[in-house]
Parts: sequence; structure tokens; C-alpha cells
Amino acid sequence: MAARALTSGDNSLHLVEWDGQTATLQTAVHAAKPVWLAVLVPGTQLAQACASGWVHPIDDSPTCGIPGGVSDLALTWDRSRLATTPSWQDFWDVARHPGRRGLHFGARTTLEIALLADGVAPQDIYSTLATQSGAERAFRKLNLLRPYIVWWNTPADAARIMEQSSALMLSAPSAEVTSVSSRVQGGAASSLFVAGTRDILRTPLFWAIPINVPTDSAHRTLALLRMHAPHLEDMPSPPPPGNTPTFLNVSDTFWSRHGAALEQQFEARFGPQTP
Repeated sequence: MAARALTSGDNSLHLVEWDGQTATLQTAVHAAKPVWLAVLVPGTQLAQACASGWVHPIDDSPTCGIPGGVSDLALTWDRSRLATTPSWQDFWDVARHPGRRGLHFGARTTLEIALLADGVAPQDIYSTLATQSGAERAFRKLNLLRPYIVWWNTPADAARIMEQSSALMLSAPSAEVTSVSSRVQGGAASSLFVAGTRDILRTPLFWAIPINVPTDSAHRTLALLRMHAPHLEDMPSPPPPGNTPTFLNVSDTFWSRHGAALEQQFEARFGPQTP
């Protein structure tokens, strides 16, 4: 998670980034000494952690978490090499727009993007992906782009792709686009990479308290979170008038039901041992 994108009423909160992987979360919550007092997770991961007893229950929440903002994944491109705003369909058009493409290594969000690129309307993404033929359609579309893909695992990886201009276009957390822009010597206006405002994939996030945090510390942490409400503000600066962002809300319900099978298929098809 991009810690530097968190806003809070308390600047003394010590924030660190983590890679968002379930295995990392599982290791952290079972460590002899707590790694984190609280952790920011998406809804699907929160439901798994809650059901597995990895996090403290919260009295007034059946989900074991409290809202922590949103994470936005946007189509991002190098404007020094591409002057016009691309779509997800353009993302796949390597004949008209030659160059590498950066995508998150995982089924979640990546399969949605593949279907958007294949012409599926945002409102039909999950009904399509829920069918065997729809999932196969997404994997086939993704396979067409395979020779050009630079995979990223964490927001920091996506930032490095932008900093090194390793791809013409990529899916990237909006917070990382803003962060990379802020580090450019000439200021944000001279940054090579910009984020689009169409078909942004939005994921709600929640704070959870790992089960290895002692109960008294857990109560204090929960009170602190409620008092200062740190949350992820993942949208870059306000868009120009007439350029209102559009969103595809990533479905935690869908990924809770189908995620394990689709992630397994994704790993089998695109994992490091796959030719």
C-alpha cells in the first residue's frame, strides 16, 4: 500500500508500505512480535482475514475493519511518446502504439482490464467474468499482449516502471503517478507520465488490527484510527472541467467467490515457470 498517499489528522502516525500480498499478511499476523498495529487491506482480503481469525473483531462491524479510503488503478501513459489520451483498447493496440505495457501481476483488476479492452461494458464486466467463457475470453485477450507486458507486483514496482520509462503505458495506482510526478526535478508539470480519468478501477480499503496485537493495544489503536481517520486519497489533483472521472468499482463480492480459482488459473498461465 502506498503509505505516502495516506492523509491523516495526526502527522505522528508512523506509516510504512507493504506489498499487499496475503502471504505477507499471514506471516505478519502470526509473528511473535506485532509487525503493525493496524494494516490497510481491500475488502476481499479483510473478509479472509476476519474468517481466518487473523485480525481482531470490531464490536460494531461484522467485517473486522473500518473504512480507510480507496485505491484507484488508472491507465497511465508516457506523454512524451504518446500525445493523445489512450483507452484500454489502445493499450492493446501495439501496432499503432508500439512499446511495452505494464500490468499488475494477478487476476484481480488485470482480468477486468482485459475485458474492458475487449469491448465489454463496465456494467457487464462481472457477469461476463463469472462465466467460464467470459473468464477464458479475458485470459485469451491478456495472452495476446503477453510479449509486451512488464509485470509489477507492488505500487513501488509500478513507480519504478514510470521512473525508468520502461513502458509506454501501464495500469498504475493513481497515488504512485502523483508521487512520481512530485519527485520530478521540474515539478509535476514536467513529469512524463500522466493518469487517465476513464474506467478507473476503484477498490475500497479498510483498516484491520492484526490478532497478535495485544488487546489493550488493539483498543487504543482502534480509538486512534477513529479519532484521526487516516485514509488513502488515491485520486490525483482534480481533473479539468468537463473531464469527469468514470470508475469501475472492483467487486469484493465477486472476488470473494471466484478469486481463488481465477488467481490459480492466472498463476498457471502467466507465472514465472510458464513458457
